Parts: sequence; C-alpha cells; structure tokens
Amino acid sequence: MIKLYYLKATPHRYTFQSKKLKRFIEKRCKGKVLNLFAGKTLLNCDETRVDIDPEMPADYHMDAEEYLKMAVEKDLKFDTVILDPPWNYRKAREKYNGRWIGKFTKIKKLYIPKILNPNALVMTLGYNSGGIGLPEFKKIEIALIYFGGDLNDAIITVEKYRGDGDA
Repeated sequence: MIKLYYLKATPHRYTFQSKKLKRFIEKRCKGKVLNLFAGKTLLNCDETRVDIDPEMPADYHMDAEEYLKMAVEKDLKFDTVILDPPWNYRKAREKYNGRWIGKFTKIKKLYIPKILNPNALVMTLGYNSGGIGLPEFKKIEIALIYFGGDLNDAIITVEKYRGDGDA
C-alpha cells in the first residue's frame, strides 16, 4: 500500500525554502542523509550536502556523478538519499546557469543502490513518480505538490531500498 499526500506549497527557487516541503522531507530523514543536489536550504538532519554550485552551502562542490563514484570507491553508505535535481531544461537554463542533469537515470540506477544501507529511503523530487525504477526499491509514499494557478504540480516519491547494500 502506497500512502498518498496532497500538499499545497508556495513555489521557491530552492525547493526546501518551502516550509511544507522541507518539513515533509525532514520528517522522513533517518540516519546518515545524502542530499545530492543540496541547493541553498540546510535541512535539520545528519546531512552530507553535494552541490555543483560553489555559491551553495555544501560539503562537496562537485558533479553528482563524480561524488557518487567517489562514494562507491570509499564504500560510503547512507540511510536516506534526497534527489532533487533541476527538474527540466528550462529550469536548469534559467535558474542554474544551464547545468542540466542529463545523466540522472544513470545516477539512479548505477550508483544509488551501491551507497545505500539495507532499508534505506530514497526521496526523489520531480514531475513524475518514477523514482529509482528498480525492483529492489518499493514505493511507500507519494506526495503531490500543488503550487497553485497554472504551475505544474510536482511529485515526491519515497522508496524503501530492499537490497542488501552490496549492489
């Protein structure tokens, strides 16, 4: 059974500047958290922050795929992963100096399972509910975010990793 939530939120340039979205995410964070596209807003959790933009408060200012390669090499493991990349080309071009996460499918399928502890949670934000899309991930919650007016809704997909952490 998948729990469904409906949240009305004010849109912000940085996703977690919306207090409702920030609370929704923080409430689900457990253990060691990887915030792979961290942005501006600090979360109230044990967060490792990765953002390519040197202006953002992050532990690592580097490309997401490069960070994940390093994490796999160092055998780093996380209990929660937050994936909130730029959601579309226009948003990336206008708000992130053209940085676009074209390798997102590769990142989700090749690297994410290798950095997770058993029973870890992955929260993916975007315009679809696809999440990671691998059989060892079970969708447990979906939140539909209504921003009002004619703005597109967004979706948060929360999945539980059923693998053994040795993908």
